Amino acid sequence: MKLLVYSGLDTDSIPGYAKLAAFLERGDFRSAEVKKISENLYRARLNHTDRLLFSIYRHGDERYALILEHVPHHAYAHSRFLAHGAKIDGSKIPVADAADAETAPQLGYVNPRLRHFHLLDKILSFDDAQEAVYRQPEPLIVIGSAGSGKTAITLEKMRGVSGYLLYVTRSAFLAQNARALYYAHGYDRDDQEIDFLSFREYLESIHVPQGREITPPAFAGWLARQHPSRVVRDAHRLFEEFQGAITGADVARPHLSREEYLGLGVRQSIFPVEDRAGVYELFEKYLRFLRDGNWFDPNLISHAWLARVEPRYDFVVVDEVQDLTNVQLRLILGALHDARRFLLCGDANQVVHPNFFSWAKVKTLFWQARDTAESEAAAPADLIRILNSNFRNSPQVTEVANRLLRIKQLRYGSVDRESNYLVTSRGPTRGRAVLLEGGEALERDLDERTAQSARFAILVLHPEQKPEVRRRFHTPLVFSVQEAKGLEYENVLLYHFVSTEAKRFAEISGELTGDELTGELRYARARDKSDKSLEVYKFYINSLYVAVTRAVRNLYLLESRTDHPLLRLLGLGHSHGAAADIETQRSSLDEWRREAQRLALQGKEEQAEEIRNQILRQREVPWKVLDEEAVAALRRRALEGGDKAASIQLLEYAVTYRDRDLVASLAQAGVGAARRLD
Repeated sequence: MKLLVYSGLDTDSIPGYAKLAAFLERGDFRSAEVKKISENLYRARLNHTDRLLFSIYRHGDERYALILEHVPHHAYAHSRFLAHGAKIDGSKIPVADAADAETAPQLGYVNPRLRHFHLLDKILSFDDAQEAVYRQPEPLIVIGSAGSGKTAITLEKMRGVSGYLLYVTRSAFLAQNARALYYAHGYDRDDQEIDFLSFREYLESIHVPQGREITPPAFAGWLARQHPSRVVRDAHRLFEEFQGAITGADVARPHLSREEYLGLGVRQSIFPVEDRAGVYELFEKYLRFLRDGNWFDPNLISHAWLARVEPRYDFVVVDEVQDLTNVQLRLILGALHDARRFLLCGDANQVVHPNFFSWAKVKTLFWQARDTAESEAAAPADLIRILNSNFRNSPQVTEVANRLLRIKQLRYGSVDRESNYLVTSRGPTRGRAVLLEGGEALERDLDERTAQSARFAILVLHPEQKPEVRRRFHTPLVFSVQEAKGLEYENVLLYHFVSTEAKRFAEISGELTGDELTGELRYARARDKSDKSLEVYKFYINSLYVAVTRAVRNLYLLESRTDHPLLRLLGLGHSHGAAADIETQRSSLDEWRREAQRLALQGKEEQAEEIRNQILRQREVPWKVLDEEAVAALRRRALEGGDKAASIQLLEYAVTYRDRDLVASLAQAGVGAARRLD
């Protein structure tokens, strides 16, 4: 049996460790006096008073003992890996046998060159590239594909830093999930204080903006009312131009002037020079719309808040940096005491928000910062490390993702050098990537096989497609692609992803053939600098890439047009209209409860509520639940306004919770029933 030690556990300081380790390596549980405390948690005897906690796992033909914790003086109550305050009677713990290792759970990956492991919500063994990133000091920019372990490495690096820390990302869901991962298994560090914030929350921590944040649907509604010309009618394209070219890119000003915008180079704007005057006229109307409609643009607010931000953090992590603009990033880094103490991570192939992102822009931001007197120590732009191994997806799913990257590069050239790589799968299991031809019979069969499984999710390209899916399928796990970022499921069905935007995906496919989608990516920028096809179609191919990589094992594409040219390029197996190969799965109520809790923690309240209603059969009580805010409002209406109905309801509340002071206040206010009780 091989031993792996929890990172940060100093075995040299543990009395009797070497002798005990030798027993465990030989599988001599008797000499080590091993007993089983709970499911896959064992204790071994170091000496008369001290114990060692470990778990057992398998990987391939090897058996591993993962050393977790030293428990001195029988102090089980202080253990991270036992229930808080646990009391263990050593005489009553069952003796364990080395044969337990034969049925131990499997590890997805173990680096044979390392003798330690990391732990968030699950066991992690870093490969050589990940370990190098983990040990490299900041400043640091980490680029990695979906499933490459970027967030895990980031959180582990945070655990090695003391002081006041910030983790920030665009998505509130990801920020909540990162916090849950960070503190998993009772992790805590006394010399740390950490803010896990969405970018919106970070903005508000400086100063709360007035009004509502502009959203793509609100923007599209406004644009439709302007009756734009054909060249600027595409709301997504125009919003990206406003968010990433006219605002956001240049941190020196809130937005470009007309002359500055008209003078941008061909790679700095989605629109050709001859169309930009009309674009800028609309931008000026957009500014008036924000002001008159009480909306705010996060780029414009970020620039305004640059004058307000003050250094307060000792270390900053920006996750999914591709979802942010330069001015937003500058605002975040402006909160650092030391401009070099940051870590950025992201993947330009996962851009699904309109912001004209590129790693070149990020590097330009740092070079500009180095040229200013205020930031001589700002980060150099060459501290970039790339992670191209995928630990999440099966080889079959990874192959589909790589084909999308090849299509993108062959059609539109390389986005930048940093994003010009394919992904190597280290996924733990083999899977399938299958094309299904849509039809009512197939959909009914699919629904019967998957509706009760907490391991099968359905993804759509646009949020407005979700009601249609819910009419056809009964699973509560239906997500738009933007909601799905940060999630993973064993099985994923993409519902009419390509058929919904058949024309755009046909443009993306062009005249490519399957024979061209082989070999490594060759770095080559697009020959025609005026060709803006990548910026126009980036949302669609990146969204498909993100959706594909949510599938851990099996990927299914349900399409009404299985002869679409893009689908032919993806190398998918074809089911010929049958779902018979899809295993019928039924998850237990406990699995569904855990899934509802997981989704709620990540902010996916819509899907969590669907689980509670459909699967768990939980229903809201048929009366208004009184929280602290509602009780305060009732008090004002009853005690200050003399509202009779509010007085009766407040009295019922006081009686239920035996609040004598509240009963007395109601009696004093003249409520007769309260006087009789008082």
